Amino acid sequence: MNTKLIGSAVLLALVVAGAWYFTSAKDAALTTLEPAVETGTESAVVPGNYMIDSAKSTFTWAAKKPLIPDYVNSGTLAIKEGLITAESASATGSFVIDMDTLHVGLTAKKPGKESALEAHLKGDDFFDVTKYPTSTFVITSVTPMPEISSTIYMYKIVGNLTMKGVTNEINFPAKIYLKDGALHAEASFAIDRTKWKITYGSTNFFKSLGDNFIDDMVELAFNIVATPTAPVTTTAEGSASSTL
Repeated sequence: MNTKLIGSAVLLALVVAGAWYFTSAKDAALTTLEPAVETGTESAVVPGNYMIDSAKSTFTWAAKKPLIPDYVNSGTLAIKEGLITAESASATGSFVIDMDTLHVGLTAKKPGKESALEAHLKGDDFFDVTKYPTSTFVITSVTPMPEISSTIYMYKIVGNLTMKGVTNEINFPAKIYLKDGALHAEASFAIDRTKWKITYGSTNFFKSLGDNFIDDMVELAFNIVATPTAPVTTTAEGSASSTL
């Protein structure tokens, strides 16, 4: 076999191997649950009490009509108050959501109708805010998720969510870390609204809705920022001697 043919074969093998590697890496990146990390700016949580900063924390929601393309309504809610207690191997705490702050930021199919939708969502068809002005999430356990990552502070949170006087246990993965002296907790997950007696537009409770039915699953996400009630101390190496 001449030298040029051998060189071409080797080059082809390298190209195929490289394509396989980068395709595999891309697929892995699409399926991983690990969020991006800003190197050198995040660290493990130090045990202590952390008061939630309502002004810096965010809570968002999104709901859709699955049979109508791009029919997604979304918005925000305000976290009224909360406290997180981090221990050496777990954490507890709670936060309160002010339901009267429910805001519609996007009505994809009915622009300009945001205020009408807000009024409907605050009424007794949905959250009945006059009767139930707050919702509460109480954390019962926080455990590490080493199967996801041992370096970017992923945890499984279990707790009780109370809305409209109904309490159900939920669980979801969250990233929890310290940054600039404050505790940060980030998560996104979905809940079945009908478990809290929010059944309006659900095909499990109403018939003949056609393509106007509303998905039972509601997407929620939060980014909590909480400041320590006492200064956070770290070792000389910059990390806590005992962490969550």
